[in-house]
Amino acid sequence: MFKQQLNQLANTFLEKNSQINLSAIRDLEWIKIKHINDSLELNKILKIPEGAKVLDIWTWWGFPLLPLAITNPKADFTWIDSRRKKIQAIQEMINNLWLRNIRLVRWRIEEHKGNYDIITARAVSYIDNLLKRTKYLIKKWGILAFYKQYSSQEYKDMEKLLPRYKLKLLKIHHYKLFNDDIERIIYLLQKK
Repeated sequence: MFKQQLNQLANTFLEKNSQINLSAIRDLEWIKIKHINDSLELNKILKIPEGAKVLDIWTWWGFPLLPLAITNPKADFTWIDSRRKKIQAIQEMINNLWLRNIRLVRWRIEEHKGNYDIITARAVSYIDNLLKRTKYLIKKWGILAFYKQYSSQEYKDMEKLLPRYKLKLLKIHHYKLFNDDIERIIYLLQKK
């Protein structure tokens, strides 16, 4: 159902990437595997409800924001970043894809006010920094979905931090990219 839009996203990203350096990946198939398929992994473990308010922080040039917004058209997505260049590039991609369920905010995450059902972050920061910056933006019983490369040390650090931030670990989703070369993980955490 969403395949055509996701293919259009890959092509749009490839074109935009040729104009400004968004990613070292410049091959259409690798964009689909590394960025789009990786982003969509969350849909396998979390049903994003209709009307849910989803915040994506520090998105990696539109991922997971754009694939999730395409495949969850009845949820409301917000993306925050303080860099004008990123905002403009993402806005152009949103316009090209005719997406109407995304709001872009040029702001620092620390200054943003909001209350979200789900917060996503993909490969952007160590767990302590993510928890510190998102703790006040998530609703009670809300979900934090953090895409990470697996690290046993980061997992141990996260376990120690969960009580401090009144969070519980709901699920750990292991998966692999690049023909099983890179072990990836998504942590689903819930605010108590």
